[in-house]
Amino acid sequence: MSRFPRLPMGLGDSSPLGRHNIFLRGLNAWGKTPKQKNVLRVRTNANSASNGSADAGAKWRAGIWKSMVTTASLGMTGDLVAQSIGRYKRVKELKAAGVDTSDLPLLDFKRFFKMATFGFFYYGPLQGVWYPALDKTFPVDRALPMVKNLFPFGMKVTLNQVLLGPMVVPVVFAWTLILEKQTQRIPEKIRKDTWPTLIKGW
Repeated sequence: MSRFPRLPMGLGDSSPLGRHNIFLRGLNAWGKTPKQKNVLRVRTNANSASNGSADAGAKWRAGIWKSMVTTASLGMTGDLVAQSIGRYKRVKELKAAGVDTSDLPLLDFKRFFKMATFGFFYYGPLQGVWYPALDKTFPVDRALPMVKNLFPFGMKVTLNQVLLGPMVVPVVFAWTLILEKQTQRIPEKIRKDTWPTLIKGW
């Protein structure tokens, strides 16, 4: 049995308590046979690897959740602004034509709901994986001049247009029609409007 207490897991060696733990690990190994020391070393390394893997997984999940909430919030805000501007223009046109606008709804809640759920359930998780992957594949070094970062920056922009766009636009159409219970229109809508929408986005 060890002469000293077991060490709490998950503490970094660079912290004061972490350095104290290094000292305790040395004391725990004192007086043991080489085989016992090797077993102790293997257990310590395994625990460190396990904790590191768990921390990485938790960080990844937190990033996905943050992306989901952020995307849904931005989608709702953007749609609210777009609807407000559209309603203002519509009211102005109707009033100029002498039409009563008192029955015109303030907000299309169905459209609002569609944008929120699309951002939360689809685009949020997608971009939570996509953009970290781009950053890892084409890292930008801010310490370097802008000219030397043109290639990774250009690759990110190109892949966003060439790959991400086609992964998003057709799903928007399908998502909207599914919520409207018009699934029979999905193939025609995607075939007819995907390419023009992508061209406008470019």
